[in-house]
Amino acid sequence: MSRFVVFLFVVALSIFYAASSMAEMPSAEKKEKPAEQILIEKGGVLLPQGTLVLEPSLQYNHYSRNRISISGWYVAEAIVIGEIAVSDVKRDILIANMTARYGITPRFEAELKIPYHYRHDREVKGPGTADVTTRTLDDYGLGDIEGALYYHLITATGSVPDIVFNVRAKSTTGRSPYGLTKDAKNNFTELPTGSGHWGFSGGLTAVKASDPAVFFLSLGYFLNVEKDAGHGYGTIDPGDSVEYALGIAYALSEKLSLSTTYQQRFTKSSRQEGRKVPETNFNAATIFLGTSYALSKNSSLNLSVGFGLTVDAPNVQLTLSVPFRI
Repeated sequence: MSRFVVFLFVVALSIFYAASSMAEMPSAEKKEKPAEQILIEKGGVLLPQGTLVLEPSLQYNHYSRNRISISGWYVAEAIVIGEIAVSDVKRDILIANMTARYGITPRFEAELKIPYHYRHDREVKGPGTADVTTRTLDDYGLGDIEGALYYHLITATGSVPDIVFNVRAKSTTGRSPYGLTKDAKNNFTELPTGSGHWGFSGGLTAVKASDPAVFFLSLGYFLNVEKDAGHGYGTIDPGDSVEYALGIAYALSEKLSLSTTYQQRFTKSSRQEGRKVPETNFNAATIFLGTSYALSKNSSLNLSVGFGLTVDAPNVQLTLSVPFRI
C-alpha cells in the first residue's frame, strides 16, 4: 500500500503545484482556449513543435458487474474462463496517472502514460439463500504502461475537418490475471492490475470548429494479442474491440468551456484454445459531461463525469486532471 500512497502523493502534489503556481502567472498573457485543451486530451488537436505537457490525473471507477472493460482493453473477472457464478460484485478502482505529451513536429506528437491502480472488490454469493457469503479484497500496483503516436493527417479547409491519425501500444507491466495467488479455500488473495496481454490500437479523430463550438468524432480498433497464459488456462485470445465517440465542446468564456461526449465500445467474445468463451462479448456505452477551466496560458483544470448507459459499462467514472506545459 505504501507504494500506491507514494505514487498518489506525487500525482496529487503535481496537481496542486500546477493549479497553484500556474494560476499566479500574469493575467496579461494570452490564455489558452479551454475547448482546445479538451480536444488535446481527446487526440483531436496536436501540440506545437517542441512543447512538452505533463498531465497528472486521478480517475475513479465504480462497477457493480461481474465483467468489465477498462480503458478499451478487455479484462474479465480475474480472467476466470467459463461460467461465473457470482451473484453480486461491487468494484471500486482508483487510478493515478502520469501522462506526458510532446510535440515532435507541427504534425507529429508522442505520448506516454504510466498508471498506478488501487482496487477494492466486494463479492456477495448466494443472496436470498441460507448460504450467503461476503468477501472483500484490496490490492494495488503498477498498471499497463501505454505509448501513443499522433499524426495530423488532414488540415481543415472549408467543409473538410481536421483529421488526426493515432496508433497506440499497451504493455504488460501490470500484474497479470493469470497465476494469481490463492488461499487454502481457493479464494484469490491478490487482484490483477493489468490485462496480461499486449494490445495495439489504431484510429482516426475528426474535428470541426464552428465558433464557439467544436464538434469531434473518433473511431478506433483495439487488438489484443493472443498468448499461452499457462497456469492451466491454455491459449487465450481476448476479444478485440471497435469503439467510436462523438461529442461537442463549447466555450462559455475565454477561460471556461463545457463538453458532452457519447462513447460506445463493442467487444468480441474471447477464445480459449480456439473455442469461443460464452458471455465474454460486451457492449459498453457511456455518456461523459466535462468542463475545463484555463488557469493560465500553460495550464488548465479539467473535470469529467461519466455515466454508464449499458450493463457492461462502469456505473460512474470521475476524472480530475491538471495538464501543464513546461
